[in-house]
Order: sequence, then structure tokens, then C-alpha cells
Amino acid sequence: MFATSLPTIIGLIAGCLSSWSLVPQLLKCWREGLTEAVSKKMFATRAFGLVLWCIYGYFAGSLPVVIFSSLNLVLSITILVLTIRNSSAEAQGA
Repeated sequence: MFATSLPTIIGLIAGCLSSWSLVPQLLKCWREGLTEAVSKKMFATRAFGLVLWCIYGYFAGSLPVVIFSSLNLVLSITILVLTIRNSSAEAQGA
């Protein structure tokens, strides 16, 4: 039993860490509006890759992949939207 659940436990820990790594960037974008250094192309590419990971996780039957890819997708899209919104506001103000 332990041998079969070890990969799931590792997946859950990895998912938590990868999701948590986006939180400081999200908070900085949200609170301070500092998005000049955020790459829109990188987050758009990341979001597309995460959609593919969600699909893969679903077909592979991997709950940790589905859960954390979905969570990371939401965090990444939020950062992307804030970045686009702030760059539009800066363009109008300039």
C-alpha cells in the first residue's frame, strides 16, 4: 500500500510547492500593480502548457496532476490578466 501511494504523495508535495511559488508574484501584481517585468508571452505559454497538463492528467488518471495543473492555471491566468490590465492602463495614461 505504501509503495503505491508514495508517487501520489510526491505528486501532492510537488504540486503544493509549484503552486505556492506563484503566490508571491500574484500578490505583487495584485497589491502593488507592479507588472512591468512580467512576461505576457511566458505566462500565456505557461497557461497553454497547463491546459495540456490538465488534459494529460485527466487521461492518465492522475489526480495530483489535474488538481495542481488546474490551480496553477488559475494563478497563471490571474497574473496574465493583471499584467494585461496594468499594461493597458499604463498605455492609456502615457
